[in-house]
Amino acid sequence: MEMEEMDLREYWEIIVKKKAIIFVIFLVTVIGVSVYSFLATPVYEARATLFVGEPASGAQAVLFDGFTAVGKNTTQNYMQIMKSRTILSQVRDTVGLEEESLSSLEKRLTIQSVQGSDILQISMQSTDPAEAQLFVNTLADHFIEWNRHYRQEDRRSARLFIEEQLVTAEENLESAERKLQVFKEQTGYVSPSQETVAMINRLAELDARLNDVEIAKTEITERINQARDKLAQEEETLISSTTISDNRYVVEYRGRLAELEIQLAGAREKYTDRHPSVLALQAEIQDVKAKLAEEVERVVGTETRTINPVHRDLYGSIISQEVELMALQAREAALRNLIGQNEQELAKLPAKEVELARLMRDAKVLEEIYIMLRTRYEETRIAEAMQTADVLVLDYAALPQSPVKPRIKLNIAIGAVLGMFLGVGLAFLLEFMDNTVKTKEDVERLLQLPVVGEIPDFEKADEQGRKISFGLKKGREFGA
Repeated sequence: MEMEEMDLREYWEIIVKKKAIIFVIFLVTVIGVSVYSFLATPVYEARATLFVGEPASGAQAVLFDGFTAVGKNTTQNYMQIMKSRTILSQVRDTVGLEEESLSSLEKRLTIQSVQGSDILQISMQSTDPAEAQLFVNTLADHFIEWNRHYRQEDRRSARLFIEEQLVTAEENLESAERKLQVFKEQTGYVSPSQETVAMINRLAELDARLNDVEIAKTEITERINQARDKLAQEEETLISSTTISDNRYVVEYRGRLAELEIQLAGAREKYTDRHPSVLALQAEIQDVKAKLAEEVERVVGTETRTINPVHRDLYGSIISQEVELMALQAREAALRNLIGQNEQELAKLPAKEVELARLMRDAKVLEEIYIMLRTRYEETRIAEAMQTADVLVLDYAALPQSPVKPRIKLNIAIGAVLGMFLGVGLAFLLEFMDNTVKTKEDVERLLQLPVVGEIPDFEKADEQGRKISFGLKKGREFGA
């Protein structure tokens, strides 16, 4: 019997004829799934919720605070860090699961973010509900401790760096004050003329801005060096700064940035910070910085393989710091140009007055540097003592009361559908495998002879006759 010659009635006849087989397969499947569902070991799931906040701002946003941020995809990065071997091995040892492998623990652990928010959900499945609860809560505590230590370590590095700079600044200030005092005593010059004072103040302001730029460059260089030291401990390597600086587009953007910084420094000599010319130059500088950052990121991205999220975060920080360093270099060049012009004018004054002006300028600049470093030192010291983290536990995992596996009702429903399909499929398979002779067409095909006569199926004919007579009887009744 060929499948394409059958109609729906014949399909139904096969199902009716094989209903016993279909029912047995259906019943066996449902019973098997039910027995498995009731006898399977229940699995429980514990869940904790974390909130990932923004890095500290305001009084807490001090020297190295931008370095502690972990990039644009903070939530996604934290998900990978919590699954890292370092964190999982610590949690495993604390909970007391030393015999279980990290890969097995990772399979039972699920960390996901709530879409459109900074919420992380940590869930763990286990046959022991208390074990699942303990593991999830311990993981949350260990990760927060790691985050706090990571941020505090950078702040400690900032404090130590400023301490070194503060000692040097204090020594330089004392030396400058002594030289100024000795000069006054030897020459009798106490104060220069008003023109010289105005020129001194202008140079002192430019020198102070130049020193701020130099300190910022030193700070950024220190950040980059620290990041590179940490990258040396990771599996991947980072592109060198020489490769970045040799890029043609990077060189063009740096040159344009230097020109704009010179124009901005000149405009600030004539106008206030609210003047349209100053605002336009600042906006153009920000635009060039953004393009420079994109180009640096492209260069680094094409030459650096980043798999480890911590590695990716570190080199992302270096990208932003490299761009800022280039901007500071351009600003430094502009300030040095203006200082040179003012020093040429100052050189036209009498020698002793110029020397007095120079000594007074040096003392004033060093005093401002010392005050600035002292302020930053106190800020970093307070920030280090705070020991804050940017991750908080919203809800610790509670002891799960009901198992999440097996889902008995769902399993039975799936088993019923599967059993029905298996039964019907087996019925049709048996029917199509049946090669016995059933019709005159089968005889003609097998014997290659015409059929002379056919014995009718009286039972089927009687059944059809009854149906026809019943229909005629009903028709007469309605006709009457």
